[in-house]
Amino acid sequence: MLRNLVVNDYTLIDHLSVDFDPGLNVITGETGAGKSIVIDALTLVLGNRGNKTNIRQGKNKMTVQGLFDISEQPGLIEICQEYGIPMEEGQLILTREMDDRGRNICRANGLIITVAQLKTMGDQLIDIHGQHEHQSLFKRENHRQLLDAFGGDKNRQYQAQTAAYAIEIKRILDQIAELETNERELEREKETLQFEINEIEAAALIIGEDEELEGQKRILENRERLFTHTSRSYELLRGENGDQPAILDGLSLLTENLAEITKIDSSFADKLETVNGILSEAENLSFEMRSYLEDIEYSLGDLDEIETRLSIIARLKRKYGQDIAEILAYAEEIGNRLKSLLNRDESLQNYYQELSGIQEKYYTISNNLYQLRLKTAKALKIALEKELRDLAMEKVQVEISVEHEISRVAAHGQDIVEFLISVNPGQAPKPLGKVASGGEISRIMLSIKSIFGGLDAIETMVFDEIDTGISGRTAQVVAEKIQALSVTPPRGRQIICITHLPQIAAMADQHFMVEKTAAEDSVEVSFLPLDEKGKKEELSRMLGGAEVTRKTWEHAQEMLELSQKVKKTKKSKEDKILS
Repeated sequence: MLRNLVVNDYTLIDHLSVDFDPGLNVITGETGAGKSIVIDALTLVLGNRGNKTNIRQGKNKMTVQGLFDISEQPGLIEICQEYGIPMEEGQLILTREMDDRGRNICRANGLIITVAQLKTMGDQLIDIHGQHEHQSLFKRENHRQLLDAFGGDKNRQYQAQTAAYAIEIKRILDQIAELETNERELEREKETLQFEINEIEAAALIIGEDEELEGQKRILENRERLFTHTSRSYELLRGENGDQPAILDGLSLLTENLAEITKIDSSFADKLETVNGILSEAENLSFEMRSYLEDIEYSLGDLDEIETRLSIIARLKRKYGQDIAEILAYAEEIGNRLKSLLNRDESLQNYYQELSGIQEKYYTISNNLYQLRLKTAKALKIALEKELRDLAMEKVQVEISVEHEISRVAAHGQDIVEFLISVNPGQAPKPLGKVASGGEISRIMLSIKSIFGGLDAIETMVFDEIDTGISGRTAQVVAEKIQALSVTPPRGRQIICITHLPQIAAMADQHFMVEKTAAEDSVEVSFLPLDEKGKKEELSRMLGGAEVTRKTWEHAQEMLELSQKVKKTKKSKEDKILS
């Protein structure tokens, strides 16, 4: 529910702060006064597309902020928790700022969010309906959506199952289409796959062998240096070079001397142990040196063979993968693909069998959805006709056509839904666009809003001059219908309504008047909440035009008194329902 809206530097608005009533809020004013500007600004903070050209002349940015009470909207609270938005007492403050470069900064309770996140929350906060939305009633695809919304949870369950089966059918058909492509192309693909598999298998790759071969190659390329330094190290240990005593002999002599010292002074025992360990390691090292020398001479492979093998591996890497593991994985993948192609007929048979089973399930659930839509259409027809008769369309006849196309496969089922209407006796129902006038379309839309308003969790509804083409007695009925929508139990809707009808304005719980004033170099739009006297003056203006007379003043007084009686009667009935 919208509690407060603050607008700064938006088109003709310098600064505006508006507190809205939980019930029916009415906005009136002269034609061209800018009544819809505040609604346009509101759409910005709901995440709709913004335009930097709407920044007030002479300013470099515009800001819109909305304070919402979402304590009764658990779904929206869950979204806020998902986004990490801090919450306090069910209040949500949304702010959107746009500068002259088109850059947006959006915040929710101080936390910076994206425009997409703002739009997600905005869709849950306010349902805005303007004159342009009348055209949506002429689009047949919207009729199915309305019917399905009226169908409730069972309808949504059938739709989810239908969509799931439709996706599976498409997946299987794609697989079948792939297998049924041009035979020549399939043969070429099989030859290519078989060649690649043969090439990889012929290489008999072993994971890690390329690294091992690179190590052997490095050793063979430096064989002479290795032999020289290894031989010299072995000579130093064993003393085979007469120019220098053996390290092992020196260590043995040192061990004998330390042993004699230890006999006298036991504190040298650990030193003796250390030298014994060094002697043992040095002897082991000498054995390893000798073995290594033998390997260099006799055990290592031929350098040419190693380089040839590495060249084969490198060529396969360029074609099939970054390393041997990836090459082998690719070989397995194309092996499975080749097996599928070689077993194409069997695969096709399996796919067709699977398709038959899924189609049977799809047609069953789609038919269940069709039967439910037929039942729902009857209930919605009755509800719409009742609402329209309340709106002075006593002779109206509504038909909701549900046409089942057995060959159709779609996520939403096999049905084409269309709303048909007859507004005059003796005329067969026809599509809305061919029968209804502008005023009748307004009443149809209001009827739909009245029916569906209680089916969703959105607490605030905006009507932007949907009363086009309505006057007289019908205007009074429409006014009562809008007022009733704002207080319908168990949970009334907050209504914000821009109107030119005094009958609707008289029903307001909060009445705002919009005025446009012009200075030498600027134009300003003001948004004024009216007290009882102000309401009476504005109603008089709406009734009499530019000149307010005693007669229009008295008429305005009568309308306000009548509206109070209507509200009290409605409230008494609703109190009985709730009790």
